[in-house]
Amino acid sequence: MINKIMISVVIPFKDNVHLLEKCVASILQKTSYFDYELILVDNDSKKKKTFEYLKSLKNNSKISVLQYEWLFNFSAINNFAVMHAKGEYLLFLNNDTEVISENWLEEMLKCFEDEKVGAVGAKLLYQNGKIQHIGVEMHPKHGPVHTSRLASEKDIDFSQSRECIAVTAACMMTRKILFNKIGGFDEQNLPIAYNDVNYCLKLREKGYKIICTPFAKLYHHESASRGSDIRKKLFDNNRYKEFLKERVYMKKKWKKYFKNDEYHANSFVEKSFLREILTKFFK
Repeated sequence: MINKIMISVVIPFKDNVHLLEKCVASILQKTSYFDYELILVDNDSKKKKTFEYLKSLKNNSKISVLQYEWLFNFSAINNFAVMHAKGEYLLFLNNDTEVISENWLEEMLKCFEDEKVGAVGAKLLYQNGKIQHIGVEMHPKHGPVHTSRLASEKDIDFSQSRECIAVTAACMMTRKILFNKIGGFDEQNLPIAYNDVNYCLKLREKGYKIICTPFAKLYHHESASRGSDIRKKLFDNNRYKEFLKERVYMKKKWKKYFKNDEYHANSFVEKSFLREILTKFFK
């Protein structure tokens, strides 16, 4: 029985309780899969409303709350949560997401019937129906970019699960035993960005496939809680410097993938949308 496989859903957060509440409510109310746990990882929240909400969850046996009291490090926060996870499978999820398809966990789990699948991503949409994520591909100059980002969902023919170079950990499933074997997320070199892409590429080096499925569908209010690293260029110079440092690290480490993404030629990328994003954010 597929429902006998435990999935640990890991959700890091810091305040922004309105986002967390929507995310958790959508999981509890819409998810048809039964055998899962929610691990909420609090990265030093300060607001009274946050603690009031967490208190209201105490009687729910599916939910546990962990305290991560150190400086923000996305990789470390998730690695910390995995040490407490009971599930055979891990589902990393951003707190600014909302479930759309009730069978999202079943559909992601189903992809692992192929033993060579290492990680599975979902179809993520903005609230207006535009695409936020249907897989990641490598741009030779700028590195990892989301395929067909900002394209209209109805204009993109993505009706079957497909292999891609990487997927985002805004919603990514993987086997716990494999996550630990690979060494989890890179806390030292990638505390902010690209930790998910790096993880996927490490899997690929071991011969595993990365799959994105359109049958697991969620809304993603992208970077609503932490702020886009690109946008923060204008407000937080240190954060942007760290982002650029991590991009340089990725380009050096994964040079061959920057030069040749074998899935790029067959991807659903809309060149006009890609040019729009690159021109806007990297000029």
